[in-house]
Amino acid sequence: MRSSLRSITRFEDVRTRRISSFDRSGGNLDFIRIPQGEIMNLADIEGAGCITHLWFTVNCRDPDYLRKILLRVYWDGEEDPSVDTPLGDFFGIGHAICKNF
Repeated sequence: MRSSLRSITRFEDVRTRRISSFDRSGGNLDFIRIPQGEIMNLADIEGAGCITHLWFTVNCRDPDYLRKILLRVYWDGEEDPSVDTPLGDFFGIGHAICKNF
């Protein structure tokens, strides 16, 4: 017997989108520099959707950067973030130890 909920998250008529830091000038500078103390809006998405993938790479000289960089996610125009956590905690690196090899 097929479950009636099996395909609840699958849509027949959909569009996929990707937000990236690609170099809009056509070069190879695929990054966004966020100065210390600044806030950067990484994505502003309108309408219903499902975020299925997040990817960050960080180049920072501060050994505690996984505790100092905050990720804030706001849903549906809310004034307060639904996610407000250090980047390391969000990705399960709660001990915030990252070795530079």
